[in-house]
Amino acid sequence: MKHSFLKTILILFILVIVAMAVDRYFFDRRINNFGTTAVQRPASYLFLRMESAGFFFRGLAGFKNTITENEGLKKENFSLLSRLADYKDLKSENDFLRSALNISSRFKNRIVYANIYQFQLGADGYDVLINEGTGGGISEGDIIITEEGVLVGLIEEARENFSRALVVSDTNFSVTAKVLDSDTAGIVRGALAQGLYFDLIVQSDTIKEGDVVVSSGTDLVPPALIVGTVSYVETNETNLFKKVKIKPAMGEVKIGRVLIIRTVAQ
Repeated sequence: MKHSFLKTILILFILVIVAMAVDRYFFDRRINNFGTTAVQRPASYLFLRMESAGFFFRGLAGFKNTITENEGLKKENFSLLSRLADYKDLKSENDFLRSALNISSRFKNRIVYANIYQFQLGADGYDVLINEGTGGGISEGDIIITEEGVLVGLIEEARENFSRALVVSDTNFSVTAKVLDSDTAGIVRGALAQGLYFDLIVQSDTIKEGDVVVSSGTDLVPPALIVGTVSYVETNETNLFKKVKIKPAMGEVKIGRVLIIRTVAQ
């Protein structure tokens, strides 16, 4: 049995030697090259595919890390924006309170700080909501102004946590007023998009465009609150009264901080 195995090995060895000799002298080693190529090409292809797969998975890992980093940056950015917004709001509130000091001292303990959070013009007039109500000491008839002393309107309806305001431009609003540093006086009434009309100004009254109109204090609205600026004066000697229009001073007050003067001190 042992001799048979050795014999087989010897025969195989002789065949390999003969094949190599035949390939060298008769086929110019083309058989050997073919065998090498046949083995190398699949190996190279497999290697390249494995390398590509490795690159792909490394790319996925890198992409995942990039997404994670971006999410972290977004959260950090939102955090910074939140701090900035908080700082801006605090600064705005401080500026508001600083500007309101003179008004607050003028009306002593009758001032309530509030915010307009809705300002819309509808078919029946303006719909204006304020975030303070009876729970904060607000009642119907209270006067709404800005920190600069500009008349915004009055509280038309007060609920527990909010109030509905009647602004100066509304057709249901009116206030007795006069021209600053003048005896010319009359009644200012709202005219929606037209602004305000200044009624009962007779032809002999002195008034011109650019004059400042303030509350006169002869009704429930305190005196010396800024109502607006005269924008149009029409004189016609055949009429008893002049036609006068006023541009409301509260023009840009849509949403933001306001002061409420309580008509009944608490």
